[in-house]
Amino acid sequence: MLHRDAVAALGPSGDGGLRLDVAGANGLSTTNAVTDLAATYANRAGQHLETADVVPLAKFDSRGLCGFYVAFGVTLAGFVLAQSTLGLGNVLALRHRFRLIWGFSAACGTIAAVIAGPVMGALPAPFLPLAGTLALLAAAAAFTTKLLGTWLGPLGVPVATLLLLTVGNSTSGATIGVVLLPRLARIVSGLLPPGAAIRAVADLSHFGGAHVSVPLITLALWAVIGALLVGLRSRRVAAR
Repeated sequence: MLHRDAVAALGPSGDGGLRLDVAGANGLSTTNAVTDLAATYANRAGQHLETADVVPLAKFDSRGLCGFYVAFGVTLAGFVLAQSTLGLGNVLALRHRFRLIWGFSAACGTIAAVIAGPVMGALPAPFLPLAGTLALLAAAAAFTTKLLGTWLGPLGVPVATLLLLTVGNSTSGATIGVVLLPRLARIVSGLLPPGAAIRAVADLSHFGGAHVSVPLITLALWAVIGALLVGLRSRRVAAR
């Protein structure tokens, strides 16, 4: 549980009953589902159930939704920035647009980390890793939107909206725990930037960064591959 390999543990208590240890940082939906299941089992077995939260949420994030709202805001900021840069092709050179996106992403990640971390105390993650994760999320959202807009034209922005804001946030596992999602939704959640970012933020905030490498690699791949494909498209258009 301390490394997010399990969400709860059920075993005997000292008074002959049952003890349920839960990791509340996995979210209320997951914690409530596990607690209800264990309570039903204990009731059927005629045993007393004792419950303890060994990985609690932060004091100012009692419902475990801060990570979701921060990730949603950062994703939306990157999405809006990319929409703006799509119309700047005749004003700014590609390298300047790239610098704008990377600079904005770094600033967005830093500001969001300051507000959610030191200011509000809702995300107890180390500041620099949290800021870096949110900056990668902003860059991933921006370059993905710019990629789709560059390659698909007018259809690119609606497709990006569907991919990042609709599917990405609905399968992120923040409001409904990842373990409670259908199998396909769990797979999609880990592959899209919002879900990867929420996993990374939760790992950094409550589980010592035990499984943070895979979400960070996912975010970096979206940002870097998106930037490379945008550059490739621009060179092909310039060549023609």
